[in-house]
Amino acid sequence: MKKSLIFTIAIFAILIAAFYYLLYPRLEIISGYNAKIMCSCLFVSKMQRAEVEEIDLGFGPLWMASNEVDTVERTIETSVWGFHPKKAIFREGLGCTLIHDADETEVKSTTLDRSAVQYGPEIWPDTEVIPEEKLREAIETGFDPPGKNVLNTRAILVVKSGKLIGEVYGEGFDMHSELPGWSMMKSVNSAIVGLLVKDGMLELDAPAPIDDWKIDARAEITLRHLLNMTSGLDWNEDYGSVSTATVMLYGTDNMGKYAATVPSAYPAGENWYYSSGTSNILSMITAEAFDSKAEYRKYAFDRLFGPLGMKHFTVETDASGTFVGSSYGYGSARDWAKFALLYQNLGHWQGTQILDTSWVEFSKTPVDASNGKYAGQFWTNGDGGFENYGKDSYWLGGFQGKQVSVHPSEDLIVVRIGVTYDREDNNFDRLIGNIIAAARDIQVQPEPAPADSTESEGGSTGSTLRN
Repeated sequence: MKKSLIFTIAIFAILIAAFYYLLYPRLEIISGYNAKIMCSCLFVSKMQRAEVEEIDLGFGPLWMASNEVDTVERTIETSVWGFHPKKAIFREGLGCTLIHDADETEVKSTTLDRSAVQYGPEIWPDTEVIPEEKLREAIETGFDPPGKNVLNTRAILVVKSGKLIGEVYGEGFDMHSELPGWSMMKSVNSAIVGLLVKDGMLELDAPAPIDDWKIDARAEITLRHLLNMTSGLDWNEDYGSVSTATVMLYGTDNMGKYAATVPSAYPAGENWYYSSGTSNILSMITAEAFDSKAEYRKYAFDRLFGPLGMKHFTVETDASGTFVGSSYGYGSARDWAKFALLYQNLGHWQGTQILDTSWVEFSKTPVDASNGKYAGQFWTNGDGGFENYGKDSYWLGGFQGKQVSVHPSEDLIVVRIGVTYDREDNNFDRLIGNIIAAARDIQVQPEPAPADSTESEGGSTGSTLRN
């Protein structure tokens, strides 16, 4: 009897220990992800709760979370069996923010009046553009057939020679829907850094201005290293465990500050590996270049989103008020395309040089350490991994099959946004090949090239922007 009792107690103790050390820490990721994504889908993308729970939160162990939705206060409270409760709040102009230890009242008081932004004129028709039959057929290969929910494509849009030649949306979405880009935001964040370099507020090849890094090996890390993801920081981009990436996104109020505490693992510039932490360190650095966070947030709209006419674009912040440059940009398919068009035009926009041409070239030039597949927060086809993409193609890439690709040799931009769980189900190479073939038959009269304006080659970098 005693042996049986001891055995039972031992098994019970082992189960408790396994729960505490193996499962319990992961519950914070589950509840944090649920709260944040539910909040953004409902209050930014204006989706229905049933679809969010079925599609956007319908994978892995996310079903374990319970979500409480307050549509009046626009908040989401989530926990897993009562453990690790998390709360996400919506704020006008800034979307949703996950709160941990920050003062909720103070965080709620921070908003952004986007109605005060001076937006440039709309460059495309104010109604949806119906693609020609052959192009429509090509686009529809990227959507699920009736009764299937595998690709869950929400938007595909095609731009040729600066003209919108076709857009198709999934049920419940349209040209105004603000759709998540996830890591596509990294490329947008890079553009914000580029603007500060152009204005002489940051230097590409100077040591990153972080005081705690000045006393150790991290003193060698520059903005170039952070942008190219060759910082050498000891980063773990594993979303299936408690890692530096998941702690940053779902367990801290100041993401950039947390990421900057990670020590070096390799000398800067030698190794390439994907790191969302470096993107949020860049966000922190850009925010600290201003006298206030409000001035910093306004800058991005005044200098980038406003001139491009990106009226349906939201960049969410962490609880410290800093943009989550790694992950949280929500925009209409058209606004994502406008951003890509700026790069296709080498930084020119309607006669104005918004980004230095040299910055654009730096952003899309493959890093040697990445074997040709990554540049300055853009993915590239330098390794020839995609057969139907040109060697000069580059793109913004995001979780669950989100991509905005630029194909200079075809003078083409393609936006695809959806929620595809398994990347093997979403064949970008085939889709782009279909679209390119169809678009070649479409005659487009391109807009006249804007006259070159005087530009500084990279602002006060102290070096030329070469890779």
